[in-house]
Amino acid sequence: MPALEAEAAGAEAPDVELHGWRDDDGPLAALAAALSGVRGRVGIEKPHLSVAWYELARSVAPAAEWVDGAAVVGDLRLVKDDDELAAMRRAAAIVDRALARLVEELRPGRTEADLAARAGQLIRDEGADGVAFEPIVAAGAKSALPHGNPDSTPVVEGDLVVVDMGAKVAGYCSDLTRTLVAGREPDARQRELFDVVREAQATGVRAAVAGATGADVDRAARSVIEAAGLGESFVHRTGHGLGLEVHEPPSLHSANLEPLLAGTVVTVEPGVYLPGYGGVRIEDDVVVRSGEPEVLTQAPIALEQSR
Repeated sequence: MPALEAEAAGAEAPDVELHGWRDDDGPLAALAAALSGVRGRVGIEKPHLSVAWYELARSVAPAAEWVDGAAVVGDLRLVKDDDELAAMRRAAAIVDRALARLVEELRPGRTEADLAARAGQLIRDEGADGVAFEPIVAAGAKSALPHGNPDSTPVVEGDLVVVDMGAKVAGYCSDLTRTLVAGREPDARQRELFDVVREAQATGVRAAVAGATGADVDRAARSVIEAAGLGESFVHRTGHGLGLEVHEPPSLHSANLEPLLAGTVVTVEPGVYLPGYGGVRIEDDVVVRSGEPEVLTQAPIALEQSR
């Protein structure tokens, strides 16, 4: 690691041997020292290792066999212990409070970028170590983009506004999405779409129990949207694992036939997106249990802004 990070890393992991490198030396000598004499199989996490670093590592340990250990690490991280869940509960409570404050400021004329920046500030103000990801605020027709980039687009009265934000506490993430109507009461079409997604999301949450598969949860939520004739407008998986990363195993989609384990944390976030009109998504963080799932995020689910 860069020498400038070594002191902080050593404080976090005092039992780990660190090999620091200075900018004027470069990483090659430190990497060679770290991998000196390494033979046999070496596990790497391919999703997190750049091609450049992989090639550098191979060059200093040519006798090693490099294998992808991402699945091994992912399996170890699936089930959260009590300390991990405590951190995730705090992260969920923080994002709940931050969203409540943001909703009070969601007025016509504010831009997506302004509101997204404010969301990040409120998360920190409420006690988070930082944001879990850059907040998303998508208004009007842009709310039909599941991961739209906030920009200078202003919020217009009557817009559907999708807000997606998360906090990080002790390294662990929360991830919350709500959809609101800006500045006035929802119209009939907005209410119709919202009610379908809300029912789908509640159905998905109930299905997220130990022993069910990712496909089971996806099917439970998706079937509600399909029954409403909107199946083609639900364009992503129903949810994903949550922990040290915002997106980690397990994935809640139709091809995942692995049973969910008690203590795993997942998001449940169905959505409906109508290009040129707008979209609705509702997302909560859920602890898989043998009985009723534990919902960590508790922000109100409503189209209307509190007044």
